[in-house]
Amino acid sequence: MPTSRGLDGAGIERLRVLTEQNVVGIWDGEAFCGTGFLVTPDTALTCAHVVAGCEEGDLAVTVEGRTIAIGVVRRVPEVKGAGSTYDFPDLAELRLSEPAHDAQGVWLDQAGPTQAVSVSVHGFSGHTLEPGVQPDTLHLTVAGRSGRFVRLQWDQVVQGFSGGPVLDTTTGRVCGVLKASRHEKASSGGWLIPIDALREHLPGLLERNHAAHRPGTNWFDLARDRRGRQTDLFGPEPVGSPSGNTPAQMLARGAMPFVERPELGELQRWCSEHDGQSLRLLYAPGGSGKTRLSAELCRRLRRTGWIAGFADKESLGDPLQRPQWLKDLTDALAADFPCLVVFDYAQARLGDISALLRHVHRYRPGGITLRVLLLARSEEPLWDALQEELEEHHIEDWALKGASSRRLPDTLTAKDPGTLLTEAFGEFARQLECSWVLMPPSLTHRAGRQDSMLGMLATALDAVLTLRQGEEWKESDDPLARICRHEITGWYALLKDRLGSGGVLAGRTGRLMAEGLLPLPTLAQRRDGGELTALLTAVRSGAFPGQPPVNAPAVRSCLRALYPATDDQHVAPLEPDRLGEILVRRVLAEPESSGDTVAYLGVLLDVSALGDERAREGSVLETLDVLARARGCTSVGRVADHPAHAILDRALAQVVRGEPRALVPALVTVAARVPHPEPLVDLVRPVLVSCGTDLLHLVEPRLPSYPSGLAPLSALVLQRLLQLPDTAGDDAGRRLRLRRLRRYSLRLEESGRREDALRAADEAVVLSRDLVRGSAQYRPDYAAALHTLSLLRHRSGETESALALSAEAVSLYRQLIGSDPGRRHRTLMDMAGALSLLALLRLGDAQFSGAARDAAEGIVRCEQVPEGARDDEVYLACLETLAECRHRTGETEQALVSSRQAVERLEELLTLRADRYLARLPEALQRHGFGLIRAGRFSEAYRTLSRAASERAALPLRTSRRLREQQSQVLRVLLQLSDELDEFTHERPSWLQMTTVLDGLTSREEYGPDGLRGVRPR
Repeated sequence: MPTSRGLDGAGIERLRVLTEQNVVGIWDGEAFCGTGFLVTPDTALTCAHVVAGCEEGDLAVTVEGRTIAIGVVRRVPEVKGAGSTYDFPDLAELRLSEPAHDAQGVWLDQAGPTQAVSVSVHGFSGHTLEPGVQPDTLHLTVAGRSGRFVRLQWDQVVQGFSGGPVLDTTTGRVCGVLKASRHEKASSGGWLIPIDALREHLPGLLERNHAAHRPGTNWFDLARDRRGRQTDLFGPEPVGSPSGNTPAQMLARGAMPFVERPELGELQRWCSEHDGQSLRLLYAPGGSGKTRLSAELCRRLRRTGWIAGFADKESLGDPLQRPQWLKDLTDALAADFPCLVVFDYAQARLGDISALLRHVHRYRPGGITLRVLLLARSEEPLWDALQEELEEHHIEDWALKGASSRRLPDTLTAKDPGTLLTEAFGEFARQLECSWVLMPPSLTHRAGRQDSMLGMLATALDAVLTLRQGEEWKESDDPLARICRHEITGWYALLKDRLGSGGVLAGRTGRLMAEGLLPLPTLAQRRDGGELTALLTAVRSGAFPGQPPVNAPAVRSCLRALYPATDDQHVAPLEPDRLGEILVRRVLAEPESSGDTVAYLGVLLDVSALGDERAREGSVLETLDVLARARGCTSVGRVADHPAHAILDRALAQVVRGEPRALVPALVTVAARVPHPEPLVDLVRPVLVSCGTDLLHLVEPRLPSYPSGLAPLSALVLQRLLQLPDTAGDDAGRRLRLRRLRRYSLRLEESGRREDALRAADEAVVLSRDLVRGSAQYRPDYAAALHTLSLLRHRSGETESALALSAEAVSLYRQLIGSDPGRRHRTLMDMAGALSLLALLRLGDAQFSGAARDAAEGIVRCEQVPEGARDDEVYLACLETLAECRHRTGETEQALVSSRQAVERLEELLTLRADRYLARLPEALQRHGFGLIRAGRFSEAYRTLSRAASERAALPLRTSRRLREQQSQVLRVLLQLSDELDEFTHERPSWLQMTTVLDGLTSREEYGPDGLRGVRPR
């Protein structure tokens, strides 16, 4: 894969200027000897014959207008030799008595030039139009190898150029040292010494030079065209402060200077701490500053030589543009540029994320540095959905290795909210040219009540806008809703200015209809000029049938004037996204804004006029994603109750009934990615109860294979598919039924229908057993069916039958390990899961030695799986079960090793996914601490249990009786140990205080506020 690419004329000219800045003239007293060039600030390179015979104390170079004394460090060979010219390699290394200030040295290539490439030579000669020795330049072409030298042709090489750098205009690097002319009075060219001669004859010099030229240095970035690659991937780098003339744009485009926050430093460390590929999910409520933080991260990384930016939906989401974009990315990685790719709204970009990772995995050059940063509002179910997507393409072991997630605090922790709000008010007043407005004293009191950074900034901006209009500012519980009103006011003012005060958009009705047109670029994104104009026309005629037609091209022009996209065709969606959601809810809640809501949504979701099928599907998904967020399906920042919800539900249900084939699969896709899919499930369930089988087949592959809020819907779809007659009657049809039965049983279990789940799992085992009798190829399905049934029987308390099934499943997995190399990791992990369950069952049946053996093997199997493909839940379960088994069999020290391993692995996982594993750590510490007590190591036990109590105290104990009971048990032990161990006696009061607080929480729950046992507050 090429590391360089063709430079344009301007790029080549900049490289020539850089080369000239590093060229030095070599003098012996008053006599000019020849040319040399800097390879580091204090080291120059020239030909040996240039400095041969010179007096050491008289040698000097001219550089940067200064004369600096030099010494000859090495001359190879020391003497000329018997030939007419100096023997190969004819090189000399010079050391400057003081380093050059502004010159870092040329960038040397790895080898000499290839045949026919164009080169330029920079040096000095006395053959210019000006008197004396002057800077001069040659342009030549490489003819080819000439012995150990390289022959050049065409230009006239004259005296003085010897020792000059030869710049390869293809690679942008210095490929050799000019040696001599073939004929000084003709355009016969000359010879150069290929740069790879340095590796043998001046060892260490190439390495020193290469170490100084890294991404972010002038020569490296010019030669490998960092600016061009950045533009190709992410558009041109922003120049100056982003601007916007609407309130929403002032919030979205960073009108406020970036406020430093510790999370930025942590992200920078994540980017720089190691090479290779790494993925991170950054999640937080809408408005917490994820996008702004990531934009600042990109900006700072670009200053250090990275190529960084947000993956554009147009480039990566378009199947026609995607291949070139992905090739540009891997070419940039191959050119040694570290790259950061940011995906905003990651839950809606899983296909793009997977495509990027698959491409890099397939074509990745060695030694890359790639970071993929995902932005979302919640960790789940996005993480499970991403893992499922990558597992489908068998790259999870690579893509998820070291993958991590971080929750971004809702508000800034490094700055006082009141101070931030005051600064924001002053900055917005300055930008809106109304510095005369005075900040209301009550404004800072609102700072602590806001749930996000965006909310605080919106409060300040709302105050400035209101006061600028000469109105009195009043506190609001929802400053974003007030910003939305300001946005609508600006929109209507623009329409009035451009279209006049009369016409269809005049008056209250016209104003509300105009309001209904404003969210269209947000609900129907990436429509070009013609498509958006057609949509505006269709919405007016469909949703507002009694109104006169609007000038759709003029309205579209107004939208583009307010929200211009980066190209000339599109209108950008309203940002920040929470403002877009507020606007959508506002329009839907006002009948005169959305008109006929069913028609309004129906027109938006009718994508039949768009290009190819993929574009149509992508457009529907984007629209439904915005509606789902507006409906309250996100975990944080969600509006649980709003007048628009019922209107949206009724209208969307009617639209779905009219176009089920297009909308039901898309709704299921969106629902699988959001943490609160219940409203979407309620929309599609009635359709799926009675729809045709073709729709069921379209929905089935979109159902998640992991536990989610779609479990009841998945069970419904699978139940109906299982009721269909098997018309083929062959093994392929029976295998399909088997796999559906397994998934059906798991979804039933998640839905609380255990008896039905057991019946389905039983049938799956019977069917798979029958298939295995006919062919061994079905053994993986049989093993999976056995494991599923064993798990469900275990949960139902049927230990004996679960044990037998689990043992059979493990036996089968042992046979399967080497049968399919392509599925080896998955088979090993499935086997580890089966061993974990078998060990747990044996432990419950008092088969301690057998349980220990199974758990130990489970650990081995887990460790045979690469980190990215490993199921850490299974790994931890095996470690904990093994520790308990060894305690039961009296192997106390070995048990402590296993429990300590479990703690250490949890600590590692906490650095990757803190929210997921934080609640697990106190329990693991507690187990290890009690094990230490069994071993009589009381001081260690005390320290471990002390940490367990402290970690658990930070968890929300009120929500879990089990956590409170565990904490109470640990505190009793700590009180006893602190009473018995003198070194910890001083800590006893803190445990007493913690016990009192815990007892108070338990008492209030048990007795209720009125002191009645069992009565809980409603």
